[in-house]
Amino acid sequence: MSMLDRSFPGGDGIIQDDIEDTIKSIGYVGRVGMKETDLEILNIMMDQVQL
Repeated sequence: MSMLDRSFPGGDGIIQDDIEDTIKSIGYVGRVGMKETDLEILNIMMDQVQL
């Protein structure tokens, strides 16, 4: 996108107006949003789910 001089504006999804705030948004997704995913990955690794 950069090579085509295009970008996502702040407020579009998790993109914020400031890069630091965007990094915080991504950190939040990793910290809070991935808790269930981490648990399910562990369940798969420990053969505790039926695929």
